[in-house]
Amino acid sequence: EFAFMSTTTDRKVAMFYASNDNKPGCVFEIQLGMVDRGADLRWMSQYPHEAEICFGPLSGLQVIRTRVESSVLIVEVRMNVNMVSMTLEQVVAKRYKVVAGMCDNIMLEIDKSIKGDKWTVLCRELKDTDSKVKVVIQNQALT
Repeated sequence: EFAFMSTTTDRKVAMFYASNDNKPGCVFEIQLGMVDRGADLRWMSQYPHEAEICFGPLSGLQVIRTRVESSVLIVEVRMNVNMVSMTLEQVVAKRYKVVAGMCDNIMLEIDKSIKGDKWTVLCRELKDTDSKVKVVIQNQALT
């Protein structure tokens, strides 16, 4: 997941949000290791009673088991915060490289099928735009 993951240490808060409006809900019961810790946000929260703990993007959850309590599915998971994983900027830059390569291949295939001045001009314009975008993405990946 590219976003932060907001959790709570207060089971009552989690069950309140999960069982709201008497509809089925889901709660992840997270087991933490010595390294896999989130940031305690109570000190700066507008709702400190919610005991919010925030985990960074690209955190993983490994399902251990499930059970049902009332109308709530409880999913026991183990947290995995991979400290050697790429940053978001690196993931976006890598994805951009894959998509740009795919676009280059599509342009080559179309170029083989269609010949003419209009196509050549369009390809040149796309490559100019592509170069400008690459510089921005690469600069973000380096920072």
